[in-house]
Amino acid sequence: MPEFTITELTQDELSFAAGLLGRAYRDNLLTFALLGDDPELRLRVTEGIMQIRIESMERLPLAARCDGRIVGACGFEPPGGSNMSPENQRRMVEMLSLGGPDVLSKAQAMRAEWAGLAPGERHWHLGPVGVEPGLQGKGIGSIMVERFCGWMDAEGEMAYLETEHEENVRLYEKSGFVIVDQAPVLGIPMWRMIRRPAG
Repeated sequence: MPEFTITELTQDELSFAAGLLGRAYRDNLLTFALLGDDPELRLRVTEGIMQIRIESMERLPLAARCDGRIVGACGFEPPGGSNMSPENQRRMVEMLSLGGPDVLSKAQAMRAEWAGLAPGERHWHLGPVGVEPGLQGKGIGSIMVERFCGWMDAEGEMAYLETEHEENVRLYEKSGFVIVDQAPVLGIPMWRMIRRPAG
């Protein structure tokens, strides 16, 4: 089993990490629901969305590395959500518009659905979490999530996430997350989970 190390991404690595996250999320059911069947379009738009999201984060995302190569990325947003600049908001609208005439309205509906599902308590929002598709299933995501959870424990903070993958529910449960409920977003079933700090 290769050795994986977890560090923060550097500013210079954000574009590479956005590409990795784009590849990791391209074929998710929610990505299909938002962007349709064209895999090249899904990849292009998803990479762009991820680039803007991780550039807008208060703290640099975590990176999983193997032999110096980035193989996973894990972002998280502070209580109150992202403070996306007006310029990045404009870029996000332009990127979503590349998906076609109805994508922006779908994205707005998706954002509203997510906002209505988030817990009212103070929390950090975990995500996006992605691993290079050819390396998924090797525990890389778990290692990144464990590092994030250790930080949440040290800070005494609650964490929250959504996932559409039932297999990922088990992964998150091993890190102390518990299911709050399951509700659809753009018609795709999503599990909502929270984790209270240990101790």
